Amino acid sequence: MAKHLGLKVKFVDYFPDDVHGKLLPREKRILLNAHKPRYEHEFTLLHEIGHFLNHFKNPDRKRHPRIFDIRWEFDFWAKLSSFMRRYWRYVFNKESGKEWEADLWAMCAFVYLARYFGSRDLLEFLNHHPEKNGMFWLAIGGVVYSDIKKRIATTYKFLLNPFRAG
Repeated sequence: MAKHLGLKVKFVDYFPDDVHGKLLPREKRILLNAHKPRYEHEFTLLHEIGHFLNHFKNPDRKRHPRIFDIRWEFDFWAKLSSFMRRYWRYVFNKESGKEWEADLWAMCAFVYLARYFGSRDLLEFLNHHPEKNGMFWLAIGGVVYSDIKKRIATTYKFLLNPFRAG
C-alpha cells in the first residue's frame, strides 16, 4: 500500500521507546521504530498512511457526516446541524482529532487486511492495546457496512441486468 502511494518505509533504531513511527510527508517517507514487534509495525504503518491520505493528500475534505449538510426546514434541526458541523470541524482540526482520525483509518485498514488476508497480528495488537477495543468495534461496523453496500449494489445490478437496454 505504501509503495502504491509512492511512500518509502524505513526501519530506524534511534527512536525512543515511546515513539512508534513518524511520517515525513515532503520526503514521502515513513520511519518505523525497529525495536517494536511486528503487530506494532503494521498498525503504525497503517496509522502513518492514514495521516498521509487524510491530512496531506486530501487536506480540504469535509470532516462531518453528510446528514449535517441537509437544509432542514425546522429551525431546531437547522441550528442543531449547524452546531454539529462546527463541532466536528473543531474536533477534527485539532491535533488530537487528527491522531484519532489516523488511528481509526488504521484500525479499519487493519480489520480489512485481517479479514481478507488472514493476519493474526490484529488480535495480538488488541491484546496489547485494550484501549483500542472501542475503535476496533467501530471499524468492524464500518467494514460490515461497506460489505453490505457492496452486496446490495451487486444484487441490484444482477436483478436489473436482464431489463437493461443494450
